[in-house]
Order: sequence, then structure tokens, then C-alpha cells
Amino acid sequence: MRGAFLFALALSLACSTADAATQKTPALLAKQINDEGAKATVSAMSESEWDSVLTHVDSGNAAWVALVPKLAEGTDAGSSEDLGIGLAYALPKNARAVLSAIDPNDGPVLGVSRVCSAPFIEDTVKDIPAYIRHAKAALAKVHTPALQDVKKACLAELSKP
Repeated sequence: MRGAFLFALALSLACSTADAATQKTPALLAKQINDEGAKATVSAMSESEWDSVLTHVDSGNAAWVALVPKLAEGTDAGSSEDLGIGLAYALPKNARAVLSAIDPNDGPVLGVSRVCSAPFIEDTVKDIPAYIRHAKAALAKVHTPALQDVKKACLAELSKP
């Protein structure tokens, strides 16, 4: 009887811990990155936690997009690719936040040539010309002086054949 109770308690705690982990806020994730480091934070995430982060990034939510450069410091090849693609999905939804997160040195993970090149995998975006039109329209609305150089570079990348 006691064993069954302890098993049920452990199962309940495991489920609530998993639910809480998938409910991380950008502030909690930023704190974890600062406390434990990006590599440890990313490595400790389950697939569902990582997918949840990517869903938030894809949505263009500014707080989540702002975490991408910090997360990128702890990623490997596959998860690095996820982040660049996540910023590309977010571009038409929140161009200002994405431009702020892009690597100013045009690195391979979060650089303009990666994020602004419509780097989608296997037809995940069915209408690339429409995506590019929406992304350009969103970029046209960004007037922040500090972002103008990266904006011009992104527009140029989107205009490549």
C-alpha cells in the first residue's frame, strides 16, 4: 500500500514538474541561462520544452525573441538551426524584435544571411513569395535608427533570387 502511494506521489510530482517546466516564462528562462549557463539550460530541456520555446519564438513574442541570442550560445547544430528558422518565422510578425536579435556580425546561426534568407525546411512555408512580401512589409515599418543597417541587409537578403 505504501509503495503504491509513493509511486503515485512520485508520478504526480513528475507530471507537475514537467508541466511547470513547459510553462517557463522568458524571465525564468533568462534567469536559468544566467545562473546555469546557456549550454546547461539548453541541454536540460526536454523535446517538448524546446518545442514550446520555439513556438513562442515563432510567434514573434518580443520577450522570447530577445532570448534567442542567449539560447544560441548553448545550442548544437540542430538546435542552432531551429533558432535561425524560428527568427525567420517571427520576422513578418515582429520585425523590430527579430532585427534586434540578429547577429550583427552575420554569424552562421543568427546572421542576416541565415535569418533573412527564408531558411525553411521541406515546404514548411508553402508560399515563399507571400512570406517575403509580408517580411518586407514588416521591415518597412521598422524606423529604429540603431536597426537600419541590419534592416537594409535583411531586405537585400530577402530580395535575392
